[in-house]
Amino acid sequence: MPAVKRPTPSARWLGYYRWTAGRPPRELLLRALDHVAWESKSRAGKTAIDLGCGAGNDTLELLRRGWRVLAIDQQPAALKFVARRIPNRWKSRVTLLAAPMEGLSLPRADLVYASFSLPFCAPEQFGHLWKTIQGALSPGGHFAGQLFGDRDEWCGKRPLTFHSVRQVRALARGYHVELFREIEEEGRSFEGPKHWHYFEVVLEKPHRG
Repeated sequence: MPAVKRPTPSARWLGYYRWTAGRPPRELLLRALDHVAWESKSRAGKTAIDLGCGAGNDTLELLRRGWRVLAIDQQPAALKFVARRIPNRWKSRVTLLAAPMEGLSLPRADLVYASFSLPFCAPEQFGHLWKTIQGALSPGGHFAGQLFGDRDEWCGKRPLTFHSVRQVRALARGYHVELFREIEEEGRSFEGPKHWHYFEVVLEKPHRG
């Protein structure tokens, strides 16, 4: 009997990007953009980092709203996919970077947005990544993203980073908390049905002095 040919990792990720490309921008991003008082600040020159940009749905929404965006993904296939989706009139405001989260250095930004991407950082490197994000945020800047909880179906089965509610609250120390929401539900992943447990947070880096 011939061996079953498994898709390469790049082909698998490309399938994921195609699966997600039709969805609207994440509600968490829209909340961060609409609920936070950006209107009190000049939008000209506002810079966002989309960390783990995937198919680029949220990068496109940021560009549509006039932001400059650094879109980062570990998979070069993601950036090729995103590049094909960006209208020419927006291309001067976006930079695409293929890089892993581990050991990443980030420029100054007004918003660091991570849609279900931070859990894919190696657990032993997560603390360094979190400090890097904090250091990149301008005073008054915001982080918005999700973190996997310790009751998620993948916890203990995959080498990802998971957090308890206490650990997430510890990560939020030193920030003004705009949103802290714990979600546990049955749903779907690209691979099929899944029990989800995750936290959604929007955090503001305070001004000093």
